[in-house]
Amino acid sequence: MGKWVDQVGRFKIWTEEEELYLQDHWGSKSVSLIAKHLKRPYGGVRRRATELGLLDPTLHYDGITVRQLTIALGVSGSTTKTWIQHHDFPAKQKIFSKKQRIYVVSFDDFWEWAEHHKHLINFSKLEPLILGKEPEWVKEKRKIDRKKFKERRPWTKEEKKKLISMVNSYQYTYPEIASRLKRPEASIKRKLLDLNIKARPLSLDKHIKYTDEELEQITSMLMQGYSFNAIADELNKDTKRDFHKSASGIRGKLERMGYIFHGDMPFFKPEMEEQYA
Repeated sequence: MGKWVDQVGRFKIWTEEEELYLQDHWGSKSVSLIAKHLKRPYGGVRRRATELGLLDPTLHYDGITVRQLTIALGVSGSTTKTWIQHHDFPAKQKIFSKKQRIYVVSFDDFWEWAEHHKHLINFSKLEPLILGKEPEWVKEKRKIDRKKFKERRPWTKEEKKKLISMVNSYQYTYPEIASRLKRPEASIKRKLLDLNIKARPLSLDKHIKYTDEELEQITSMLMQGYSFNAIADELNKDTKRDFHKSASGIRGKLERMGYIFHGDMPFFKPEMEEQYA
């Protein structure tokens, strides 16, 4: 049994009930609150916790610290800060010591939030099961993200020749060339610059209109995490060439609707997120 000397020099032995209380609340309550409840000095509580093998209290929380989560998801601290400020991320501040205040989130709260904000997360960076048991939808979202964020593959000589031939024929638009070569439109544009090709694909009608059904499909696929190229491919399946939608055009349309993007990840204004959630 642990013990400490009170103000009049008497030893106060730790009871079994006190030790159980310490173990049960280590990491979920601050050391100061535990000490106050047990009517013991702060230093004595930390010392007894060490003797009982209770290590960093943040590791005993039923969940994960936000800092640990940023590492697991491969995002920056500013990203999770934005989630907390603008996307109702369910982080809670825990006081683990007098000077240690840390944001944490339980696994259940994270997965419930993530299901409604999957468009903000690249799950291809998340190691399976590192955040505990995963919901069924995560497997499909990870596949989408792996395709969306896959590493750029080198251009072959045959692909370069085909690109040059299609551009010089002046018969194809960016979406059509991207579809034929199975590459993003942005990749097509970069390669034309790299090859110093002056010719450009046919221009699309900049005043292409979108039906309500198409807008609903676009926002739905965006929320599921699909890339602009994948959305464009889906929209162009049953349309004629003159009405092809480009990935850049779809992004432009979304921006005019009020969407804000960081890279390819959508960042909504508060009123927009509520509207399209």
